Amino acid sequence: MNKFFRSIGFSETMSQNALQHLVNEVLQRAQFRTYVSYGDDVTLLTEFRMDVAPQMGISVVGEFDDDDKFRYEYCYPYFESDRVSTVQEVTIEPHIREEGFSGVCDDMKVGVTLIFQLQNLVDYVKVLNKRDEDAREKTGQEDPEGNVFPNAGCCLAALADEGTVMLPIQKTDQEVRQTRQNSIRRSRLMKQAMDGDEIAMQNLTIDDMNTYAAISDQILQKDVYSIVDNYFAPYGVECDLYNILGEIREVKEVRNRITDESMYQLLVDCNDLVFAVGINKADLYGEPAPGRRFRGIVWMQGSVDFS
Repeated sequence: MNKFFRSIGFSETMSQNALQHLVNEVLQRAQFRTYVSYGDDVTLLTEFRMDVAPQMGISVVGEFDDDDKFRYEYCYPYFESDRVSTVQEVTIEPHIREEGFSGVCDDMKVGVTLIFQLQNLVDYVKVLNKRDEDAREKTGQEDPEGNVFPNAGCCLAALADEGTVMLPIQKTDQEVRQTRQNSIRRSRLMKQAMDGDEIAMQNLTIDDMNTYAAISDQILQKDVYSIVDNYFAPYGVECDLYNILGEIREVKEVRNRITDESMYQLLVDCNDLVFAVGINKADLYGEPAPGRRFRGIVWMQGSVDFS
């Protein structure tokens, strides 16, 4: 079972029978159903969703066969966000083992290739079908770039199975402005470096060397979390898991209507990349509040505005 089910209020380990019972309940009581034809064999790809708390719930994905019987393929917990976190060129890649998709974009704010579980997969398949249909009318072939979407808005959210609340680093107004200017400058240099600017590459290398030297001197006398304000780094071998540290902007407490467990919904700012994080209240060490920092391992999800 997906271990992030505990993030939406299912902390007790479920047996296979209990999971199947939960899937059946989603199929019967889904608040959201959507269908689309997909693949060469014209499979009817289907998704059912049932909320268990505001913006949190369970998604069941499968397909209908020729006898009009639903064949369950997989389910996963979701946390939706209606806030646009980034606007970048997004590439959608299919999963190998299941009828799912991942979004991929290079966000200059965090400096890594951002990969997330695509939540609105049926919307993507509909757009993909439309692009291929238009391309066949014009050229007689499918659109080879049908999975690339320039300047697409991404609403990102993440689930965490554990986390820690940390106190903020005290900064003066001048230090806050300087940090902001440095972030904007670094994002500009990274964009230029990606376009092949060698001077920008050299400047980034020099900045990294200066940062490493400054941290090496301070780490002998200070705790690393009093030096590093935030970070966003890939974690483990799975491509959509990240180790993050960011400032908490908003805190909301909700309750799972089935298990009656409480969850926190946090709005986290990680180097100007703002996204939602959902976590079981029992799994968060510390009391969250705006201005404090959240540290934890998260599973990134998101929806893409394909229009």
